[in-house]
Amino acid sequence: MTYSNIQDLKLFLASCENELLFNDKNRKKLNYPINKTNDWLPDDIKKLNKSLLKEIAKKTNVYAIFIANKNSNDYKAVYIGQSKSSGARTRLTNHLIKKHKKTGAKLDQVIRHIEDGGSIKVSFILTEPESLRHYIEEELIKKYSKTLIWNIHSK
Repeated sequence: MTYSNIQDLKLFLASCENELLFNDKNRKKLNYPINKTNDWLPDDIKKLNKSLLKEIAKKTNVYAIFIANKNSNDYKAVYIGQSKSSGARTRLTNHLIKKHKKTGAKLDQVIRHIEDGGSIKVSFILTEPESLRHYIEEELIKKYSKTLIWNIHSK
């Protein structure tokens, strides 16, 4: 079977991409505590980002992670992911703050980037119906495969 209303899906994808995920106004910077011992302090990071984590919990099932190098405001998308909205906060926390050893989260890359003096922003949307999150993620990964260096399956 072939879906016949592809144009509507493409318009929806463009809206998710341009108006929401890749709109700089919708990117939220994460705060990481500065400490002299270079310890990674998940509880402190969660406290610093409490309101952002609350916002993520309410309206997220597709997200993008952007990084900028030390002393730069030039953020580049490095990862696009999706999760059921009920698990989005946990999934982004795994990527950005603290993860379980068995997840494929990007925490190791995040820690290295922050230790190198870089910064991180995240943008997120809630697609409805929720099942469209897979389509949005897959199409954006395909489109940006050369720059999404943290998406393993984009290579």
